[in-house]
Amino acid sequence: MDWSADQASLFIVPSSGFDDASPCERLLSTLADVDKGDVVLEWSEDDLISIPEQFSESPAPIYILLPSSSLSSFVNGDYVQGLRKMYPASPLLEDFVFINFDGSISETILRKNNLGGSEQTTLLLNCGFEASGGRHEYKLVENEVNLGVDAMGIKKVAGRSIACGKWAGSVKERIEESVKKNCGIEGEGENWGLVDLGFYRDVRRLLFEYGILTSAVRLIGEVHTKTSGDQLTFNDVVMSYEGESIDLIRELSSCLRGGLAVTMMYGFEDRILALAESSKMWKDQEAKTLWGGQKGLGGTWEQQNGWWLEEMTAKALAKAKETRIPIPDPLPMHSEYLEFIGLEVGGGRGEPVAEVGGGERSFMDALKGN
Repeated sequence: MDWSADQASLFIVPSSGFDDASPCERLLSTLADVDKGDVVLEWSEDDLISIPEQFSESPAPIYILLPSSSLSSFVNGDYVQGLRKMYPASPLLEDFVFINFDGSISETILRKNNLGGSEQTTLLLNCGFEASGGRHEYKLVENEVNLGVDAMGIKKVAGRSIACGKWAGSVKERIEESVKKNCGIEGEGENWGLVDLGFYRDVRRLLFEYGILTSAVRLIGEVHTKTSGDQLTFNDVVMSYEGESIDLIRELSSCLRGGLAVTMMYGFEDRILALAESSKMWKDQEAKTLWGGQKGLGGTWEQQNGWWLEEMTAKALAKAKETRIPIPDPLPMHSEYLEFIGLEVGGGRGEPVAEVGGGERSFMDALKGN
């Protein structure tokens, strides 16, 4: 497959900057280089951005470096909607580069706006920067964990960065060049590389693995934090409640095959547990859901546990009610644990709190108290 090489790019960044940045955000903040001809546009919900003419006339990567909490506002904003509603749709949309590193499930937001398909450039980022204090400004932090060897003696790993789509080659080159420049790392051997190049289905499957990781571990952690009074980390959850973790991981994954035609690859439970237990950027995170405005390291309620609740539970039960064919809750453990932490999912009969599509008030609006 022919992946495009690096070139002058456009970077859309939050107007508030990358204050209090996570390691991944810190790395992303170093990607733009004005000496290469890069252009940086600051975005806020009140701004109507405009892509410079040079990027409209000649295709180039357009990096969307916005936090998950801003993605919906950006995609549904006037500028992107204007590009989408052109006939035919503006080719600029194909140049958008979306980056995921916090386990958020953004597929629904993107698909509703004709984004995120097989040609769209998507990066699952598993590395970042921490302050060095040494000769170089930063030191590299990676999520990669060793899972031993397979039957052929080949090393198995989880937590690699991977990119797919039109500008995957450019993204790979840009990330690795920034690491060399800011950390002084040249790599070991000619095949050294931080970012793998893959196909859309590979990246999509991994994005859902990370979505399961964050949603399952956060929810179990909050349940047991409530009962014990001690704030648990991701490592605490999978080490102390491995059985529960596996049960919920499998329950969440079971909905993907029928609902979205996504089938997890063999060993996904082991990969998820290994990342939560040992990866540098996951293991020490506080295991708590983001419901009720709680803050976490990236992500939003609507793109983590709230996504499973609306897309898999609420819509399935609403469809059953509409067709008058009763079905059990497709995610009973997930719903039970949500109710334990204080969120009313149903009245004991597997019915949603509010009907999806009932007027202008969605199920998520009801859960958020709107």
